Amino acid sequence: LFFSFSGHGAQQEDPHGYEEDGMNETILPVDFERAGMLTDDEISDYIVKPLPAGVRLTGVMDCCHSGTGLDLPHTWDAMRGMWREEVNPYHSMGDVLMFSGCEDDDTSSDASGMYGAPGGAMTTAFCDVLRRYPTPSYPQLLQQLHHHLAGRGFSQRPVLSTTQQFHFDRPFALDDIHPNMNSQIGRIFRQRFPPRPRPMDGPLADMLGPLGMLAGGMAAGMLGGMVMGGLADALFF
Repeated sequence: LFFSFSGHGAQQEDPHGYEEDGMNETILPVDFERAGMLTDDEISDYIVKPLPAGVRLTGVMDCCHSGTGLDLPHTWDAMRGMWREEVNPYHSMGDVLMFSGCEDDDTSSDASGMYGAPGGAMTTAFCDVLRRYPTPSYPQLLQQLHHHLAGRGFSQRPVLSTTQQFHFDRPFALDDIHPNMNSQIGRIFRQRFPPRPRPMDGPLADMLGPLGMLAGGMAAGMLGGMVMGGLADALFF
């Protein structure tokens, strides 16, 4: 399975206090003005938690504040060379991993693909790198993504998260399914975090404000390089 979203992202207060910054990450689908934003909790409920062992889902979330956009329990810490578990992780049985366009407190930018069409910088980098290196290892893939983005002047840092910890030097493949290694399924609660909304300005803040979608009276991020012309579609197949 493959899930991709390239569009606008924001944040709103986490009513449970599970998130370490006290904020749920959100995406803004094309109908968000009528139906509202989708939180990372809701996306996880729809496409992560129901998956049984032996099913692989690869996700690419290319929007602002997308670092934990699927609420996966393990994030790769490149500085330490190890997996870091969330303080309040939710463990599930499926094999889900996600490449996000930036960290939770960062923004994603727009870029042009090989045909000149606009698209998210992370999505463009992901496609370009895999065209050039069809079977990279995970270290090679992340390194090339960072190199590709930096080479085009983008400061954002992609993030890799997963439901299953795995040996990081294995090859990347969409059909390489890791077995379930989580002995406990469900939420592990350790600490409640207060919300820490971040200031926001720009066209997206002007759009969210009148709709009552600003977290704590403040917007949940910055528009960054996103173009207001198109809240891109999500793909799931």
